[in-house]
Amino acid sequence: MSGQRENAIDIFKGFLVLGMVYCHSLQFFSDPLVYPNGQYWIEAINLWTFSGLVFSFGYVSQLAYYSKPYKLAAPHMALAALKTLIAFYISGLAYRLFVDGREISLGTVKPILLLQDIPGWSEFLISFSYLTLAGMLLFVPLRWLAERRWTGLAVAALLLATTWLPYGTIHMPQLAPLLGTRDFASFPILQYFPYYLVGMLFAKYRVVWNWKVLIAAGIATALFVWKWLSADALPERFPPSLWWIIGPALLLYGYYLAARWMERYEVWFLPFAAMGRNVLWFLIMSNILIFALSSTHDAIMLGLFANLFMTIALLLVSGFAIWIIAKKRSTAINIQ
Repeated sequence: MSGQRENAIDIFKGFLVLGMVYCHSLQFFSDPLVYPNGQYWIEAINLWTFSGLVFSFGYVSQLAYYSKPYKLAAPHMALAALKTLIAFYISGLAYRLFVDGREISLGTVKPILLLQDIPGWSEFLISFSYLTLAGMLLFVPLRWLAERRWTGLAVAALLLATTWLPYGTIHMPQLAPLLGTRDFASFPILQYFPYYLVGMLFAKYRVVWNWKVLIAAGIATALFVWKWLSADALPERFPPSLWWIIGPALLLYGYYLAARWMERYEVWFLPFAAMGRNVLWFLIMSNILIFALSSTHDAIMLGLFANLFMTIALLLVSGFAIWIIAKKRSTAINIQ
């Protein structure tokens, strides 16, 4: 993503990447019956990761895209959406080949290409592609909203009403990343879009510590906790309920403030900033590695700490691959 960079938001994204890969590792290589504490970590990470990434996408989009004229920003946004779509294709195909054990054939590849098949643990990638495309198509009204903070916040609040869409009537797979469905797991961007708008406003108005934000986020998370305790079960995630959407607000604001503090000591957090600058690569590489490992005949069963070490190993391999590719590109440019 071209334009301005902020180490704090890169660190913010980097920790979210670590959490997501750790969550995936736990889901594939841990059994809740054997390691019951692992499920608590999975649920916690699930609560804030996608919302946090949507927030950070809105934040960096405000800096990199909405601060520029549309004719300059649109090609970069279209390219970003295309890259994420290709990442979904690769991850989705890897899931069908390694996890489901399918063969490479037209019957396997074509439904994925046409978005008729949204494979597991890859659905968040197609949602990010939709999110970037929506940001491009709604470029003018979104920039208008960013210029009017209270109107932007009001629209973000109104979008929460989309969590009451009749999900059971939506059966077209291509609409699931946009609107949601009950047919399979998806991350509908319409319901998560308030975080994108809030991210834009945070970047536009340079929000750091703000007691009004703290109170609003605290109320949102308190309502989530109340619903959770009263129902004695976590609010619905697939498709997302209102409670699930607002649940991580206080956690994310606290984490955002922590990332701002970490920025002061950025040398200690360079690995996380590096992951934050290459979110797509780390997520797709880790997915492929996890799918491949899960396909081995000898089942891998790991505890919390062992899965954490596996996560670090997966991220190191992904980072090393990035370094190799960057080095080859640099060599090729020097030769030319």
